[in-house]
Amino acid sequence: MILSILYWLWFAVVVGIDDLNIYFYIMITFFFFNSARTRKLLVVFSPFFIYMILYSSLKVLHKFNVFTIHIEDLYELEVKLFGIWYNGKKVPVSEYFVENLNPFLDFYAGASYITWVPFPILFALILFFSNKPKIAFNFWVSFLIANLLGFIGYITYPAAPPWYYFEYGSQLIVDLKGNAAGLARFDDIIGMPIYKNMYSEGTNTFGAMPSMHAAFPLLLTYFSLKFGKKWITIVAIISMVGIWFGAVYTAHHYIIDIIFGILCGILAIIITESLINRKFAVRWYESAIDFIRK
Repeated sequence: MILSILYWLWFAVVVGIDDLNIYFYIMITFFFFNSARTRKLLVVFSPFFIYMILYSSLKVLHKFNVFTIHIEDLYELEVKLFGIWYNGKKVPVSEYFVENLNPFLDFYAGASYITWVPFPILFALILFFSNKPKIAFNFWVSFLIANLLGFIGYITYPAAPPWYYFEYGSQLIVDLKGNAAGLARFDDIIGMPIYKNMYSEGTNTFGAMPSMHAAFPLLLTYFSLKFGKKWITIVAIISMVGIWFGAVYTAHHYIIDIIFGILCGILAIIITESLINRKFAVRWYESAIDFIRK
């Protein structure tokens, strides 16, 4: 009851209520009250729900931001580190792609990019119903930790994505809504505004560095290896490569964003594997796993 009150106070007073907040509250309430099995599923997915609550709260960052928002300097750093020569000047790879579009790559990038949402959820469900709750819980804990590291990056180094610089230059527009950018071409191909709708509800335009889209498939690949199902690992690797490529091709991320996202994923794995073996965490951690197994 107290948690429910705090949840609604936070979103009503500070963040602002939207449809996503309502859907997640209904989902969490259903899992909690429906049955013992759904309560166990709720425990497994609890780090994911915490992530979603925190992610929904990112929309207030611009109200309290005290750090410089990086636009042109990040572009110049990308050019310096990973720029390629094109039409007589050095440009980011993402800018080269904007000038050299390909319908097949438009579809490939969009189809790959969208897997970051369902694939981790499906993987965790497979683990849960395969009686591998510990791997599932560890997966979501590392997912949460990676995002916490990412949120620290968003707060301390707010950064514009490539599409922002290509469209607005160094001009700062704090309240600008999200933009599907190159992913809108995928929408046009399939005739459905999936990405346009998704990014119109975006929570943080200046959250390009690090790229969590780079971290998520890395975590999926790592824990699929621990699960031991080769076909899942193959699917995870295909998704990972496609997402990394799509992030740059659609001008949502620079290569440097991808690298820091990968580092967040690696660090999250290291922290998770360390945390579950620490004495102060073992009792709570194992009690959660035991509850799921019962």
